[in-house]
Amino acid sequence: MALSTRRTFWLALCWLGATQSLSWGIAVVRVGVWPGNVAALAGFLLLTIVVLLGVVRPQWAGGPDESTAVWWAAVVAAVVGTIALFV
Repeated sequence: MALSTRRTFWLALCWLGATQSLSWGIAVVRVGVWPGNVAALAGFLLLTIVVLLGVVRPQWAGGPDESTAVWWAAVVAAVVGTIALFV
C-alpha cells in the first residue's frame, strides 16, 4: 500500500471524517442527543466509511493523479479538522 497521490487524497478525507466523527460524538455525549448533532455525527461516519473504499482501492474510486487544487483542499481540510478537534 504505497502512498500514491490518489491514496493520500482519500486518506486525508478519511482522516477528516474520523476526526469530525469523534468531535461530533463528543458533542453528543456532552450536550445530549439533538437532531443536528446526531445528523452531523451520522453524516461524518458515513463519509468515513465510504472514503475507506478510496483508501483501500484508489483505482476503483478515482481521485486526482497529481497534487492538484482539489488534492490540496482535501489535505488542508484534514489539517483544519484536526486542529478544530484539539481546540
